[in-house]
Amino acid sequence: MLKQLLPFILCFVAIGYSQTHQDSIVARNQLKQELKTEILEELNAEGKDADTTAKKKVKIWDRFGLKGYGVVNYYNVNYDTDPNLKDKIDAERLNLYLTYKFNDWITFKSEIEFEHGGTGSSIELDNQEEFGEYEQEIEKGGAVKAEQININFAIRPYFNVRAGRLKLYFGLAQKLDEPTEYFSTTRPEMEAQILPLGWYENGVEFHGDFLKNKFTYHLTVTNGLDASGFSSRNWIKFGYQEKFELVNAQALAVMGRLDYNFSDQKNNFVGVSGYLGNSAPNRPKNDMQVSAYVSLVEAHINYDQEYLRFNSILLFGNLENSDIVSKANANLSNNLGVKRNPVGKNALGFSAEVGYEMLHFISPSTKQMIYPFARYDYYDTMFRTEGNVVDKPRWERNAITGGFNWFIIPEVVVKAQYQDRRLGSENFDPATLSFTGKKQREKTFSVGIGFEF
Repeated sequence: MLKQLLPFILCFVAIGYSQTHQDSIVARNQLKQELKTEILEELNAEGKDADTTAKKKVKIWDRFGLKGYGVVNYYNVNYDTDPNLKDKIDAERLNLYLTYKFNDWITFKSEIEFEHGGTGSSIELDNQEEFGEYEQEIEKGGAVKAEQININFAIRPYFNVRAGRLKLYFGLAQKLDEPTEYFSTTRPEMEAQILPLGWYENGVEFHGDFLKNKFTYHLTVTNGLDASGFSSRNWIKFGYQEKFELVNAQALAVMGRLDYNFSDQKNNFVGVSGYLGNSAPNRPKNDMQVSAYVSLVEAHINYDQEYLRFNSILLFGNLENSDIVSKANANLSNNLGVKRNPVGKNALGFSAEVGYEMLHFISPSTKQMIYPFARYDYYDTMFRTEGNVVDKPRWERNAITGGFNWFIIPEVVVKAQYQDRRLGSENFDPATLSFTGKKQREKTFSVGIGFEF
């Protein structure tokens, strides 16, 4: 009986095993498919996360901005005031701006200036004011400076607030400070000889536009100047505080500016600005018992449309108690690196320059531009004196400059010019030491290249 049932038993077991094996294959394939689906989902999720991270990184980099400009010049000089003065090459400056946008209304701005190609102090032979003595110039020579470090809060078009280390928009040169915005190889002479250029201070600024952007204003409250740096030749220029690690803010200063923008194109405006600040309390030592308020006013215009470019500025300044400032400066230590000579009560300056693009007459389709230009500067840093301070005629200066600007592209310009500067002082023959009956003159031929990006 068992023998008769054995084939049926074996057949049933075989069928059962076959079904079990088939079920196992199905289960294994199902498991493989589930694993594959899970793996693909994880990979897709990781890919999405990577894309999201990459997009976030791109968005973060989009918040950064970088731009800058630079100037390099060569000077060939012939000065009656210093016959031994040598020709110079100057990597004048490289300015880099790094900005960051936190959100739609808060932005960070920084400006780093590499000045005269390096860092550190320098030794200068000064035949102009110090009778040929060598002096160490900490504030001159190569330098790397953090000119601007500030945060801007864009609240309304007509009311914005900037705080930190910021630019003072006093005058014309502070507004038109890139080499493509002025014709001369160096910064505009009259302002550069009287005022700190560039002029940056620490404080807060209120600024904005109103009446459909026709008017622009700036109002700043910052640390004031230091009267120990004032001099005969440059008036308040070196009162700009940069000798010490920390800036004295014992006395603050106020600056205001208002411009009317008479065109929708950039840099077409006319306006005025003023500055007021006490420079005595910010001296290194308490060696003045009276105030020394610096007051400045100026009016300016800039026109840049079609092929014509023109600008002009008239500036007047007053220094309170200039005779007492002069006496206090005369007693300063030579280690401070200041001039220690008399300071004028009033300074007066005027400049005008005009240029016209000529290349379009020859090649109307070219994007290059050539501007022949002419410039006139008048300035007197001892326009008036007070007390026992004697007016020195040599600091009344007239300069006529002519040359051309060749814009290879709008961002790169090659410049060449010749300048004849006439001083108020009488010239003399070095051999006989007798006066020639002519005014002293300083003649300079210069070429340079400037760029922005």
